This record gives sequence, structure tokens and C-alpha cells, in this order.
Amino acid sequence: MLKPAMGLGNLLPLLYLPFAFAQSLTQGLESPTGYVPCDALISAGFRDRILTASSPEYESRIQSWWSANTRYHPWCLFQPQTTREVSLAISTLAKAGEGAGDWHIAIRSGGHGWPGSNNVVKGVTIDLGHMNNSWYDDGKKVASLEPGAKWRDIYAKLLEKYNITVTGGRDGDVGVGGFLLGGGISYYTGTNGFGCDVVVNYELVLANGTIANANATHNVNLFKALKGGGPNFGIVTRFDVEAMPAVDLAYGQILTSMEHSDDVVQSLIAFTEKVEERPHDHMFVLYEHSPDINGSIILSVTTNTQGNMNTTSFDGFRSIPALSSSWESTSLAAAANASQVTSGYSSASATLTLHLTPSLLAYATTLHTRLTTRLTQLLGPTAFLASTIFQPMPTLYSTISPQKGGSMLPPFRTNSIMWTGGVGVTGGGDAALAIAEAELLSTTQRLEVRAREEGALEQLVYLNYAHPGQDALGSYGAETVKFMKGVAGSVDPGAFWQERVPGGFKLGRVV
Repeated sequence: MLKPAMGLGNLLPLLYLPFAFAQSLTQGLESPTGYVPCDALISAGFRDRILTASSPEYESRIQSWWSANTRYHPWCLFQPQTTREVSLAISTLAKAGEGAGDWHIAIRSGGHGWPGSNNVVKGVTIDLGHMNNSWYDDGKKVASLEPGAKWRDIYAKLLEKYNITVTGGRDGDVGVGGFLLGGGISYYTGTNGFGCDVVVNYELVLANGTIANANATHNVNLFKALKGGGPNFGIVTRFDVEAMPAVDLAYGQILTSMEHSDDVVQSLIAFTEKVEERPHDHMFVLYEHSPDINGSIILSVTTNTQGNMNTTSFDGFRSIPALSSSWESTSLAAAANASQVTSGYSSASATLTLHLTPSLLAYATTLHTRLTTRLTQLLGPTAFLASTIFQPMPTLYSTISPQKGGSMLPPFRTNSIMWTGGVGVTGGGDAALAIAEAELLSTTQRLEVRAREEGALEQLVYLNYAHPGQDALGSYGAETVKFMKGVAGSVDPGAFWQERVPGGFKLGRVV
């Protein structure tokens, strides 16, 4: 026998339940937003820290995300200014999220990253941009950096005020937080290790709102897990890092035509093989196709961190006919400004780490040409950007980390090259980006298959450059993943960071 359909009178009590919950949060508010988590933050006293879509500053802040396809419009932006504000906000949001619908939280540091990693559509984005201070303790020789600062500003302030510098990002527009949590490749990696290796203390807010510190003597396992472990353990509100006297760099850029690609690759291999002998020298090579170039060009960025203008490490590159070349003494702050990557395009990237095999690197350059040819056919010659970056990854880099307590990044078995492919579109919206991204991933797959066939694929999929479909954390190895999951479980037993804050590479998705 069929039960009678539920009438409106029977349905009203059920409809009233979520309304009553929302009403309890908005009671006493002069202008509730109607969004449960946003109103919860306002009830906690954060009205002047909240931006909604109708706020005058909201849209300009959304446009500050680096890539156009990451410029989501959350229900509200929460912009804390202190660690205590972050703590109270997390406690508040955790309570507001008990049984409350399909919404999530995102954490934004500098605004770089793939779609969904640091912004959200349905929910709250915690925007750390106002937590952008830095200062220096001369007695400890330690600089303290807040997560929302950009590296160009960090370098400039530390230089001007204290005449010191730190191991940080090469692109001045990148934020402190994501860079250090993912590892961090620096001009100083040959002498100081990855950016995470110079962190001596993390101040962070845990899932229950507790403010904790992790260092070599306190919360030791958490300290190690944060070094490359990504956004899995809490919101880091301060990084205390080793500092050093500021010295002007010897810095240059060499622009070469594609006809000299083989010579560039040979010089890149020769440089990588000699890094251990000259650890103060650092470089990377960028193959770039952009709308204002008829085809592709090759840019080699060269640096000596001691300011040695007479280093011979880059002689191989200088012997190649150049379209333009520079070599000058400059501050790290100025070099970071010169290395900023153009923003505003919808973009995607992927990465692999390859052994230093000449045939494999030559194949990677061929794939770059194949990719640009294919995208020219599909989108037109001026509708896209495409890049291939070769970053030396010598075994030297792996020997520094253990001396400083170790990190999550796996060691390199042999001198290697980190390959990173990127695409961007200048128009055509989501459809054009979907085409460009599909072609990039096809390129990545071809290169990975060839590397596996040659036994030349290194373990690391670098988190800061990886595509969201790549298993960056899983590339660290089963034992490392087990360790990180154990740490995450101890500081976040309710899996708050895995479920309520799903963006970024999360341990909960690693098999």
C-alpha cells in the first residue's frame, strides 16, 4: 500500500531546520550575507575582515590571482591580519561546517597555483594577503616571514632595513606560503638547499584552532612533514628562516634562437654535471612561444650568488650566437622583479624529473615544437603561449637537506633535469584552455613514456609545478606518504584539512 504524499504542512518543519540554524548565526547582525560561513565569521567579530561580491574591493582582489582561470568568486573573502584572527576564524568555520551543506574553505598566500588549489567557488577563501610582514632577529640570524608576502617585497625590505637576505623564490610575484610548503627552488639551492630546508620554525594554526610551533626540538615530526608536505597540516602563519648577509648577484639573461637548441641542451648538460664544483652558480633554460614572437625563442637565466662576474660556468651558453645577452651586478630584489612571469592568462602546467640523458632532453625540445605546431593549428598562432623549462637538479641538492634535518622530497639518484611544460591562452575562454591543456598533458605523457622506456625517469613530481592530475605527494614514496599521513592524523584527527579544505595536493587522496 502506497503511503500518502507528504503535504506542505508536514514538510514545513523540515524546511525550517536549516533556516533556524542560519538564523542562529545571523541573529543580531545588521546586514547578514545569507551565507552560513560568512555570517559565522561576522558573528565572531570579523565584519571588517570580510569582502563579499558587493564590497568595492572584492573584484580587484579576485583579479589579483595570477592565472585567469583561478579567479573564482567565493561567497566571501576573509582577510585576517594576525595569527590569532586565523585561529578564531578556523574554530568558527569548523563549527559552522557541522552539517552545513556543500561548501568548502580555500587558503590563498600569493595567488599562484592551479585552479581550486587556493580559491573556491562555494565557500570562503581565507586570503592571507594582509599577513605580509617580515622582520629580522640579529641575535639568532633568523628572518621571520608571514605567508602572504611576495618574494620581491621580502627581498626589498630585508635588504633596505637589515642588509640581509634569505633563500626564497626567483619569481618576485610568488608568495611565501605555497613556495616554502612545496619545497622551493632558489638561486641559493646549490649552497642552502631548497627553500624548505632553511626553515627553522613554523608557527601554524591547527584544525582545532590551536596555535602551535614546529621546529627541531618541538613537534619534531610535524616540523619535518611541513618541509615539502604541502597544505595538509594547518595554516602556517609565520616561517622563521635562516638569513644571510645580502650580496649583489651576478645575473644575466641570454636570448637564443631555436636553431641553436642542440647547443643549448649540450651546454645545459655540461653545466649540470659541474654544479657540485661550483654550487654558487645557478641557472635554468626556458623555451617560450608567445603571441608577440614569430615562433619560439630560448631564454637562459644565469646567476652567481656571490656576485662573481668572472665565473666560467656559463661560458658554453655565451659561446652560442645570441639575439641578446646581459650580465650585470644586481640585488636579489631586482633580479626577482626581472624574473616575474607574465600573468593574466588562463593557464596549466605539468612537470617531470628526468635523468641527464642527451637523447631524452633533445626529444623534450622536439615535443615543445610539436606542441606549438599543434596549438597553432587548433587555436591560431597568436591565441596561446607555450613554454618548456629545463631546471638542473644535480644530486648535490639532495645532499644538503639531510644535513638540516631532512624533508619530504625524495633524493635524486643521479644528476637530473626538472622538465616543466606550461600553456596559456589569450582568448577563447574555457574551450581554448581545454584544448591547450589536453595537448600539454598529451605531451607530458609522451615524454614520461619515453623516459620510462629509457630508464631515465626520476621519482620526484615537484608539487609546486605539478598538474592537479599528477600524484605529486605520492611521488615521494610509500614510506614518506605513510609518515606524512601519520603526522596529519595526529594533528588533525577529524581530517578537517582533507575534507573541509580540499584544495591543493592532499594526503587523503594518495593511495
